Amino acid sequence: MRSAVLQCHPLRESYNEALLDHTLAGLRAGGSHPEVFRLAEEPGPTGSDLDGVELVAFVHPIWWGGHPAPLLGWVQTQLGPWIDGDAATASSPMRTVRQLLSVCSHGSSHLINRLQGEPARKLMDRTVVGLCAPNADHQWTALYKLDRLEPSDLDEFLELAEADARSLAEGLTSAVGAS
Repeated sequence: MRSAVLQCHPLRESYNEALLDHTLAGLRAGGSHPEVFRLAEEPGPTGSDLDGVELVAFVHPIWWGGHPAPLLGWVQTQLGPWIDGDAATASSPMRTVRQLLSVCSHGSSHLINRLQGEPARKLMDRTVVGLCAPNADHQWTALYKLDRLEPSDLDEFLELAEADARSLAEGLTSAVGAS
């Protein structure tokens, strides 16, 4: 089962890099073969890069309530014709994707993020998942209050991110094997 991971953080020496490593480990343990795109360093995947991909994971921080600019830029350039234009959903670059996974970290609390309207989550839930295969789903795996947590809490979240990625990959891999 093919997957793509879009990571977006400008620093390789960051907690986000550890999130990427654990997400990749989970996907691989679940039987997936992920391809990594570092949006802070490269333009990201095009439609042909996503052809046949069944799971797309986004690994990034939430800054000021929203996605980092390179991730928003990728959504705008690669998905814009299907979001704001008149391109048919059946031709979307995400048309084979059956599962979206967002693994993200917030400096603010969950309450503050909810009061802000959860714009990053809503973009995925309301817009991007609609460009995917019928009945596609989005899982939001989020860590809140990043700057105020103990190291053990950070380690625990890394394990959760890995377990979520593994579980989603296993689910898609077993569904493919059953059909």
